[in-house]
Amino acid sequence: MRFSHCLLVITALLLLIRLFTLGMYPLYDTTEARYAEIARLMVQSQDWITPWFDINVPFWGKPPAHTWITALSFEIFGINEWSARFAHWLMGAATVALLFAFTKRILGHTLAIYSSFILVTCLGFFIATSMVMTDPALLFASTLAMTSFWLCYTEKSRLAGLVFFFACGLGMLIKGPVAVVIIGIALVVWAIWQNQLFNAIKSLPWVLGLTVFIVTFAPWYLLAEQKTPGFINYFIIGEHIQRFLEPGWQGDLYGSAHLETKGTIWLFWLGVACPWSFILIFKLLTAPKQLKALCKINLNRYLIAWAIAPMLLFTLASNILSAYVLPGLPAFALLMTIVFSHEKQLAVSSKPVLQTKADKQFLTIGLVCLAIYSLIITAVIKGWHSKYSEIELLEVIAKPCPSVPVFYIEKRPFSARFYSCGKAQLIEQVAELSDILNTQKQSYLVLTHTQKEILTLPSTHTCLTINTSQKGVLLTCTQKSR
Repeated sequence: MRFSHCLLVITALLLLIRLFTLGMYPLYDTTEARYAEIARLMVQSQDWITPWFDINVPFWGKPPAHTWITALSFEIFGINEWSARFAHWLMGAATVALLFAFTKRILGHTLAIYSSFILVTCLGFFIATSMVMTDPALLFASTLAMTSFWLCYTEKSRLAGLVFFFACGLGMLIKGPVAVVIIGIALVVWAIWQNQLFNAIKSLPWVLGLTVFIVTFAPWYLLAEQKTPGFINYFIIGEHIQRFLEPGWQGDLYGSAHLETKGTIWLFWLGVACPWSFILIFKLLTAPKQLKALCKINLNRYLIAWAIAPMLLFTLASNILSAYVLPGLPAFALLMTIVFSHEKQLAVSSKPVLQTKADKQFLTIGLVCLAIYSLIITAVIKGWHSKYSEIELLEVIAKPCPSVPVFYIEKRPFSARFYSCGKAQLIEQVAELSDILNTQKQSYLVLTHTQKEILTLPSTHTCLTINTSQKGVLLTCTQKSR
């Protein structure tokens, strides 16, 4: 079997491992459980315009495209962990296919296999593209935009130009203006570096393209603002300006901001692009002159600008997550393919052919990644980690869905809402416990271990423990006969 075929098998195995294990572990708090619950509410309410954070509380934090695909998966496959993650795995697989097709078109079939292989073996891609969150869909949209722009520019393809504008509009529906900004940074950096800014602008079909762009995203924005006034102000000003410029921003309506030291996004990149980020650093230290020649080639400059655009955007931001570097990962994968394919002479503009030594290095890295990532998935399935989900506590009442309320005191995790089918309700003050329980003949009550020790339960109810977990206890409370 040829080395390239071996790499193709490893790539497929890694994707299939993620696919077939999507439902083998619960949705963890807070990210996955939150977005899955928003999608569950969309299915329950059949409101496909406004995502809802809770009953009568609209979710203005993100546009709905990622919620749409999760909700659609729920509609087709039922509401469970596998279907929640499947839509996002599909976005990751589609990104791999898109990178493969793009690389094959410009560099040939063999390098298409290698670039896809590098992308899938990046740690961040392997983990993030099967999680319920916005980033896998954004990764696909940004990859579609960047690949279609290159084909528009180099092949003067009007269709590719229109696809570029559509992809930008799709980004507006997935994550908002930040998607267009990331794409714009990559294109401007490359165009100025290559001294092709005017030609780059001129290559796009602006009139029809802007029409496609606006038609793709604007109708939903207008409908969302009409249905829940205040959305555009919060989303555009709050989420896209204040969130990134104000450390510890307190305006977040749906959680707490992620405060990190400025510049941390580059450290995140090291982890997300691992092991290839460290391989690149090694090559930079051992062969700087050869890699310098890489920067003289137009395509490589384009890939470099694309790869670093997310980090350039978020370098001065404090409220960041590691997944923010994902949009640049396909370019990095293709760039690393070219680096390996030109070990002796990088500055070659024709289609390169990988050397046997590089083939063996790729195969070794692939086998190591396959082994390590399989162990990671095994550890997640076995629960050998610090993540927590309320399914551990609610499993005795989760299937079928509980028919009575499940009360939480002071804090209600998102996973509790998802696994109780929306029956989890919050008692904000301990003093309200008796009055609220008295409204129900029967209900469930969840207490932390500390609450269980210090709280005196109402004498009007008989409360029995039916399950325990590392976080708390689940009680069934029945009102005593009067």
